[in-house]
Amino acid sequence: MRQPMATQTLTAGLLALAIASGPALAIESISNSTTAEQIKNHAHIEVMAPAKGFETLGPDDPDRSFHSDILYYETILSYGRNDDIRNVFLLINAYINANQQAYGIDFFERYLDRYSNDLDEVFRAQHLAALAILRATHADSVPLHRRIGWVWDTFDLLDEALALTGARDPLVHWSAGIIYTRVPGFFFRFDDALAHLTWLAGRPELEPLPGMYREVYRHLSELHQRNGDPGLAQKFRDMSGFEADASDTLFMNWFTVEEQNGSQMSAYPRLEEIVPGRIFALFGFGFSDVYFVLSKDGSQLIAVDAGTTPERLKDAHTFLLEKYPDLPEVGTLIITHAHWDHIGGVHYLVAHNPDLKIYGQSDFHETVERVKRGHSYTFFRGAAFHNGLVADYQPDVPVKVNQHIEVGGSPIVLVPQAGGETEDSLLVHFPDMSTVFVGDVLMPYYGEPWVEEGLVHETAETMEAIISTGADHVLHGHRPLSLMYTQDSLPAFLDAYEWLLEATQRHVENGYSANDVKRLNLIPPGFSRHPEAYLGYIAARDHLIERIADNLTGIWQEERTGKDPAGLDTLTQVEYGRMLDLYLNLSPSEAAAVISRMIGNGDLELAFKFANAAEARYGPSPDLIEVRNDAADRLRGKAQFTDPFKLVTYSEIANRTLKPMAPVRDHIRPEHKSSALQKSHTHSGQ
Repeated sequence: MRQPMATQTLTAGLLALAIASGPALAIESISNSTTAEQIKNHAHIEVMAPAKGFETLGPDDPDRSFHSDILYYETILSYGRNDDIRNVFLLINAYINANQQAYGIDFFERYLDRYSNDLDEVFRAQHLAALAILRATHADSVPLHRRIGWVWDTFDLLDEALALTGARDPLVHWSAGIIYTRVPGFFFRFDDALAHLTWLAGRPELEPLPGMYREVYRHLSELHQRNGDPGLAQKFRDMSGFEADASDTLFMNWFTVEEQNGSQMSAYPRLEEIVPGRIFALFGFGFSDVYFVLSKDGSQLIAVDAGTTPERLKDAHTFLLEKYPDLPEVGTLIITHAHWDHIGGVHYLVAHNPDLKIYGQSDFHETVERVKRGHSYTFFRGAAFHNGLVADYQPDVPVKVNQHIEVGGSPIVLVPQAGGETEDSLLVHFPDMSTVFVGDVLMPYYGEPWVEEGLVHETAETMEAIISTGADHVLHGHRPLSLMYTQDSLPAFLDAYEWLLEATQRHVENGYSANDVKRLNLIPPGFSRHPEAYLGYIAARDHLIERIADNLTGIWQEERTGKDPAGLDTLTQVEYGRMLDLYLNLSPSEAAAVISRMIGNGDLELAFKFANAAEARYGPSPDLIEVRNDAADRLRGKAQFTDPFKLVTYSEIANRTLKPMAPVRDHIRPEHKSSALQKSHTHSGQ
C-alpha cells in the first residue's frame, strides 16, 4: 500500500532577498484598509511587503529555495482580501512541487487564525481542504512518534470542511478523495476515498475547471486496482489520460502535451457557448482556441482565427456541426494575428468555401517570417505542423486603420494594434453582442519566448483599447487568458503592468539582471485591494521582466553583484557533467543522490540542469532517469496552470507527455457553468 504522497525531507528556509548597496529597507504602512499594507522602499521604488505577522514563515533556515510564485502568493494573500480559490490552490500546488509544505502549513495556519471569521462557510471549507492537502503531503516528514496523530488531525480538517459545506463542495470532495486514496491502509479510508471520488465522477457539471477530474479518474483507477477489478481500473486510467508509469505529481490543469498533436490548452475537446446560439468557443483542438460566430441574419458563420492545422480545424468544425447540424457555412474569416496557431488551418476553410473572405492586419509579414523559423522543440507545435501551412497566408482585406464592416447583418469593428505578442494584432469587436476578440495581445510571454518579438510598452495602449469597448466578453486566443484577463480585471492589471514596466526598467538601468529583478518580488503598493487581478499579474510578471531586460541590454547582461554577468562565459551541460565526474569524482549513483537532495530542498531547476548534464556525461542509468523525471514532473507541475511554454519544454526535454483525458462535459452553455469556483462574497478587506 502506498504511503502518503512521497516528499523529500524539507530543509528549506526563508530566502534573504539580496538588495543592492543603498538605503536600508524601510517599512511603512498604508492604513486605509482592514489590514494595513506594508511597504518596503527599494531603489527609490515602493514595493508591497507581506502583512504584519507573515514576515517570516516555516523553519528558520536561510537556505530556502527561491520560488517566485510562492513568494508572490505569500505576500499578496497575507492581506486576506483574496476572493478566488484558484489563487489558494495555485499556492498549494507550488508548495507541494517545491517540497515547501512546511512553509505552506505555517502560512495557512496563520491565515486561518487571522481571517477565518471573515470567510464565508464555503470559502473557509476550501481553505481547510487546502491545508489538509499540505499536511497530508508533508506527513512522511513528521517524526514517527507524532505521525499517526498528525494524520488524524488532518482528517479532522476534512471533516470540518465537509460539515461546513454540507458535503456538497467539489473541491472539498476532491481533496478528501485524493488524500484518503494515498494514506496507508491501516487508516481504513478506502471506502471513504471511493465514495468521495465516485460522488465527483457522477457529477460532471461540478468540475471546477476543465482538467480537475484528471486526478479523480487516476485515483479511482488505483482504488479499483486495489479492489481486484483490473477492468474498471483500466477504464478510469484511460479516462485520466495518464500513462502507466506516471509520477505522483498532481496534474489537474487544462494543458496537454503530445508528440503528434503538440500542445493544447484544454484537457479534452469541448464546446462552450459564450452567447447562446451565436458565439461558439471550441477548446482542445490544437494549441489555440477556435471561435465561430453566427451572423445576425443567420446566413453564415464567421470564424475568428483558424487554429493550428487544417486537420484540427476540421475536427473543431465537425464537432460544432455534430451539436448544431443546421448551421450555415463559414463565409468570413477574421485573423487576430498571424502566429502559426491562429492561421495554420486556413487551407481547410478555403477548401470548405473557395469564396471565403479573409480579414487580417496589414502588418503581418514579419510575424509569418518568424513563424517559419526552425525550432529544436517539436512537442509545442506537434509533428503534424509544417511551415507550408502558413507560408502563403495573405488576407483578402488587409486592415491598416480602424474599420467598420457588416457581415450577415452583424456589425463588426476591426481595430489594428501594435502592442502585445505581435505587431499585427487585430481586435475584433461585435458591439451588438458586447464581445471583443483580442487574440494573444496579453499572452504573458509578450511574444514567443524563442524569438525576438513583442512590444511591451505598446501593450498598455492595447489594454486601454480593449477596456474602452466596454465589452462584457473579452475572448482571448487561449482559454486560460480569457479566465485571467477579463473586463473586470483589466483596469487593475493595466495599472500594475505600467508600474512593473517602470520598476523593472529602473532596476535594469542600474545594473540588475532579469533574475535579480525577479527575486525582488515586485508587487505594486495598493495591489492587495485588487484580487480580481492577482492571477493575471503573477502569470505575466516574470516574463514581462525578462522582455524588458532583453530590450534594455546587449549581448551581455549585468547583474547586481557584478560577479555573475550573463553571456560572459560559454558553459554548457558538458562542463557541468565534467564537474560531477572529473572534479567531484561522483559515480552516476552518487550524482543521482546529490540531485535527489536538490529536489528535496526545492532546487528543482538546479536538479533538472544537473540531471541532464549527468545523463549526458555518464549515459542513462535508472537512478539518473528517476531523478531527472522527478525534477521534470515537479517543474511541469509548477508550470501546469499559467506557463504552457515551460510545461511543454520540460516535457520534451524529459520526454514526458500528458495526454488528453476523457471529456467530462463536451458542451457547456452559460447557464450550465460550474459554480465551484465562484468568488467568495464574505471575506476580509471588503
